[in-house]
Amino acid sequence: MVFVRPLKSPFLPLYSEKFNISNHVTVTSSVSSCSLKFQKSEDNPIQKRSSKPLLTENKPLVSFSAANNVIRGCVEDGLFDDAIGVYLKMLVDGVPVEGFRYFPCLIKAFGELCDLDKGRQIHGHVLKLGVLDDVSAVNSLLNVYWKCGAVEDALQMFEKMPDVDLVSWNTMITGFQKSMDYIRSLMFFRSMVWEFGIYPNRVACVSSILSCSSLQLLTHGREVHGVVVKTGLDVDEFLVSSLVEMYMKCGSIRNAENVFNSIVDKGSIRGNAVIWNVMISGYVSNVCFAMASMLFIKMMVYGIKPDYSTMVSLFSLCSESLNIEFGKQIHGFIFKFGFKNNVRIETALLDMYLKCGYMENGLKIFRRSQNRNLVMWGAVISNYSQIGCSTKALELFYEYEMEDGLADSGILVAVLRACSSLILKPEGMQIHGLATKLGFVSEVFVGSALVDLYAKCRNMECSKKVFLRLSQRDIVSWNALICGYAQDESADEALKAFRDMQLEEVRPNTVTTACILSVCAQLSVMSLCKEVHGYLIHQGLQTTVLVNNSLIATYAKCGDINSSLHIFEKMAERNDVSWNSIILGMGMHSRTDEMIVLLDKMVASGIKPDHLTFTAILSACSHAGRVDEGRKYFKSMVEDFNLKPELEQYTCMVDLLGRVGHLNQAYDLIMAMPCTPDDRIWGSLLGSCKSHGDEMLAAIVADHIFKLDPSSVGYRVLLANLYETFGKGREGSKVRSEIKDMGLKKKPGCSWIEVDNNFHIFTAGDRSHSQSDEIYAAVESLTIEIQRAGYIPQIYWW
Repeated sequence: MVFVRPLKSPFLPLYSEKFNISNHVTVTSSVSSCSLKFQKSEDNPIQKRSSKPLLTENKPLVSFSAANNVIRGCVEDGLFDDAIGVYLKMLVDGVPVEGFRYFPCLIKAFGELCDLDKGRQIHGHVLKLGVLDDVSAVNSLLNVYWKCGAVEDALQMFEKMPDVDLVSWNTMITGFQKSMDYIRSLMFFRSMVWEFGIYPNRVACVSSILSCSSLQLLTHGREVHGVVVKTGLDVDEFLVSSLVEMYMKCGSIRNAENVFNSIVDKGSIRGNAVIWNVMISGYVSNVCFAMASMLFIKMMVYGIKPDYSTMVSLFSLCSESLNIEFGKQIHGFIFKFGFKNNVRIETALLDMYLKCGYMENGLKIFRRSQNRNLVMWGAVISNYSQIGCSTKALELFYEYEMEDGLADSGILVAVLRACSSLILKPEGMQIHGLATKLGFVSEVFVGSALVDLYAKCRNMECSKKVFLRLSQRDIVSWNALICGYAQDESADEALKAFRDMQLEEVRPNTVTTACILSVCAQLSVMSLCKEVHGYLIHQGLQTTVLVNNSLIATYAKCGDINSSLHIFEKMAERNDVSWNSIILGMGMHSRTDEMIVLLDKMVASGIKPDHLTFTAILSACSHAGRVDEGRKYFKSMVEDFNLKPELEQYTCMVDLLGRVGHLNQAYDLIMAMPCTPDDRIWGSLLGSCKSHGDEMLAAIVADHIFKLDPSSVGYRVLLANLYETFGKGREGSKVRSEIKDMGLKKKPGCSWIEVDNNFHIFTAGDRSHSQSDEIYAAVESLTIEIQRAGYIPQIYWW
């Protein structure tokens, strides 16, 4: 038994141990002593996959010429297994192969197996036979390696070829493009044209244009376009479609239109629906919806029948633009052109109705469809999840599990988002288990959704564990972790994650910066706020409405309302959040008159105030003691803006009335309001009772609070202090004893201050600060001074 190792071949030799040939039959040509080895017939994958029994299975080949013709015919008909079987039969029958003329066809048949080991075997076989002097055979071998994904093998072979022709270049350019190595594909195209002076044909041009499309390289695309024109290929329909698509993907609409208009009047090309589809789809992807609609109308005027792709693009247009009326018209065309039962069109149609908010219509199409597949299920579940109908999304998912079983990553992401919005940790954990079982848990999209789920459920430990196990972390997964820490008020962890993200060279986006600014607002740290603001300017991220809104709120909470106002005034575009943020900031800084002016400007700009706006207005009126104005705006929100007051607005009104001593009115408002009072609104009234000395009402209010929240330690302490203020120490001691008997503990107060970029944190009763002696001495000195001024301090021991 002889195994051949080509002495000068750069490829893997045919070692027996490499291919495990102990159970193989070796067929040796008597002329060349060259070996091809395949498994015995009962295990032979070639015979197993053959579309029919081998043509020469039980009889010798009639003639050498007949074998040539049979092999060529099999390859042309796509019967690649049969072609290989005929050649093996030739070797078994001892037919000399020196005169075999169809080695390129035979090699192509091996390439279709997509088996690198078999590809290397045929390479060694033809190398020993000396067939590689024929450039056609070498080109076929190049194609084999590309089919098998052996990029470096193909590159080595090309570099060692003594002669290359246009097909060789085409094979390399197309191979790199299909392998998504677009840069090397373009490098080979440029080398072929500019260094070797070989004019490309249609194949090379199409591959190069597709590479430019994938990378959105407009300049290189124009260069290839120039070569296309120079070679006279600019009338080729497929090339024209590729050029239009390339320009559209690069955002160069005018160039795409120029190419389209240059050929649309040519009768032979005008009727090609593909070119029209590419143009319509390009307009949609570039948000030129009106132009896409007009082109479709022009297409109909020319009498060109739309196809499935046309309909899908038009439904996508309606989904993106939320143009349901145009979508209904296109829906009617489905019946006219007989596209009713096409699964792609049905999926696009229901997606259009769902995205436009016509949920019942979309669901009806889904229920009636006979083509319900994974994609269609994913569309309906995802859309319900995205519009906030999370419960319905979960119901559909459970229905899908009962009907079809296995989900894909898209459906799992949609369901996890639904669980996040509903804060359903148990259900989310079940989906987590399913994702692990299906092997999707390490995928970045599913992993990011899991990180977000656990963060929303306030389980940052699990969120971090999922995050660290991700094989790849993108901006979405980082944002989920950082925003989770921010929502959990874990400021240090959020800032650390922000720095770690940058160390991994992941560039923050507007969502990241909004989360980090919320952390700055939590800490009220001005230096950190300015540091993040400077970073945003340096990175060019300050121009979005989201970021500017976050900056307004953060500067206001850090004590710099002038910077907030400056950012607000410089904004080119403002939304309701922008107005609410600056109005709330003005209220926080007791600039009530300016806040009222801003409210009038907000209404004049056409933006309707919402509940948050009136919460800010009423809160500011309360702190300023403006009872009449507060009542005026409370009435205005109902009568002028048709807003039904919610608990937040009622709480502000109770606080407003309580501050000026209208305690009975505040109590009556609570009892008369349509919404159920919570401990906060009663707590506000209790504080007012203490301030104005209404002991009887205080006891009634406290009773309401403790029914709602028996474990409320803060309000019990407030009640005890209130009794002691009224000189009723016994009642105060009784309340404190109740607190102790119930095992309740009040969390010590904590505050901090920033001095020269250093943070100083203080806790009630804590003397751990390095300057605590000086601090307490200053407090004692100030206490003596205010006592001399006539103030009698009230000290509550707790």
